[in-house]
Amino acid sequence: MQKCELDTPALFLDLEIFERNLILMRDTAKAAGKKLRPHAKTHKCPEIAKRQLECGNCTGICAAKLSEAEKLSEAGIQNILITSPISAPWKIARTGKLNREISGLQLTVDTPEQIRLLAAQASCEHPLHLLIDVDPEMGRTGVNSNEALELAKFIQKFPNLIIDGVQCYAGHLQHIRDFNERITESTRLMKLGAASFNEIKKIAPQCHIFTGTGTGTMQADIKIPEVTDIQVGSYCMMDAEYLAVDHGKINFSPALRILASVINCRIPGQATIDAGTKAIYVTPGAPPRVMKNGAVDPDFTYDWSFGDEHGRLTFPENITLFPAQRLELIVSHCDPTVNLFDELWIVKGDEVIDRWEISLRGCCR
Repeated sequence: MQKCELDTPALFLDLEIFERNLILMRDTAKAAGKKLRPHAKTHKCPEIAKRQLECGNCTGICAAKLSEAEKLSEAGIQNILITSPISAPWKIARTGKLNREISGLQLTVDTPEQIRLLAAQASCEHPLHLLIDVDPEMGRTGVNSNEALELAKFIQKFPNLIIDGVQCYAGHLQHIRDFNERITESTRLMKLGAASFNEIKKIAPQCHIFTGTGTGTMQADIKIPEVTDIQVGSYCMMDAEYLAVDHGKINFSPALRILASVINCRIPGQATIDAGTKAIYVTPGAPPRVMKNGAVDPDFTYDWSFGDEHGRLTFPENITLFPAQRLELIVSHCDPTVNLFDELWIVKGDEVIDRWEISLRGCCR
């Protein structure tokens, strides 16, 4: 089957690029003495999670939400860290069930209320393993670094709860375009998390994990001695938002693409394609990029101004497109774009060789 035989818009993954990205990240982390804990929020695909684990040097898989973790467990995946603290009582009740069903479940916490509710779901036979979420001055989740020790002391009041470590993820730094600025700021913030980790280890010897980072900051974070593993996600797929970032010496290639087709091109220098906001997540400042012969074609500019069903391409008037012509685009932001599709077509060369289900799609609870 040829790529051109796919109906459009279709989401596909270049298998050879994908596998090179996995190997590059594995070897980079291993050389620094760190493990990988890849984040499934990017791909929402159990098959990809399994391949990341099989590639080696992994300590587990991350899930952003409880529902993602439940789907991963249904696919037979163990050792799952849920990176977003869970506070709703009805969700916490489900964590107890999941903890009994799989091995290696870990949860992040940032309030005493969560901890009390989690203790009610755990038992000495099936204790819950917790990581304290430290806020890297982002204001989203987590406790201030100077409050982490007190939260650890509170957890120790419950014999069915175990402190496994500390999480510190600076999501707001991942797309800072200047490499040196991004590296400097991530180093500063991760050192705050490391200080909390060192303090907690003094009272909780079983505390052995300091995890966090992302694709954009991993080159800085693997140099922090206390970091044990990195929660990288986008590296396996990549997108236009990351293409706009200076990655220094280590660059991952865009394996994820949208296959779209031209609907109308009657106006010179403009074409309407069949991939609008329902197919490509809107990311201001990082529109999709048209690919030609394996490289970004700078002559084409995409925007979402044509709405839900349609995208607009503009280009020099000396370029000619025709209706039904197929185009490959690097997506704007891989995580939410993947969430718009049910399946991922796997391509090797010009052949479609497989189809992987995006079974975590819509798992936002």
